[in-house]
Amino acid sequence: MNDRCVSLRYPRSSTLTSVRGLMVCLLGVMLTAVSGHATTSWAGQTPTEAVERTMKDMLYILTELKDVSRSTQRQWEIEQVVRRAFNYEEMAERSLGETGVKSNAAARRQFVRLCVQVLRDDLADHLRDYSVAQVTYLAERDDAGGTYVVIAPAGAEVDTRIEVHVVQRSGAWLVNDISIDGSSIMAKYQAQFTRILREGSFSDLMEYLKQKTVVA
Repeated sequence: MNDRCVSLRYPRSSTLTSVRGLMVCLLGVMLTAVSGHATTSWAGQTPTEAVERTMKDMLYILTELKDVSRSTQRQWEIEQVVRRAFNYEEMAERSLGETGVKSNAAARRQFVRLCVQVLRDDLADHLRDYSVAQVTYLAERDDAGGTYVVIAPAGAEVDTRIEVHVVQRSGAWLVNDISIDGSSIMAKYQAQFTRILREGSFSDLMEYLKQKTVVA
């Protein structure tokens, strides 16, 4: 065995120390980079980046779990995206419009939960024909209450235009409304819910929402 082989098998202690020091240094750099990415990926996003991430998550789930046998899992996964990326509690409150409904805390919590599930299913219905590669981000427009991100997901059979309204809450951009070809989801909910409450009661509205959220 030559000297080179011996030196590789039995390195000097100074060499081992140097290698260990280098490994520790590299590990520290990697941890710092990962930690920095985790922080900026949430708090440092622009409105468009926040919407892009949400769209990618939604479309990935709809593509990977499109089989009917996975509908329950698909609904659960999309609901987690809604709870992470949407201003859903305020959206549920706004959906009641000016009706002035009186209810206890438990009923309100159930109402918010059902609104999240209705929103989840509506989003799935509108986006199921698209893929990540088909989505184009066209513009970002500020208004007094937040920012509109304009996107155009072109499906195999239909072209459409979507405006996503986002607001900043606790340093993160959250979806506050979605308009598809000029039709606001929040405006639709307000019209539906107001009509039900005008003709019936809050219990009737809750029953309506329960029927809409049956697993497909």
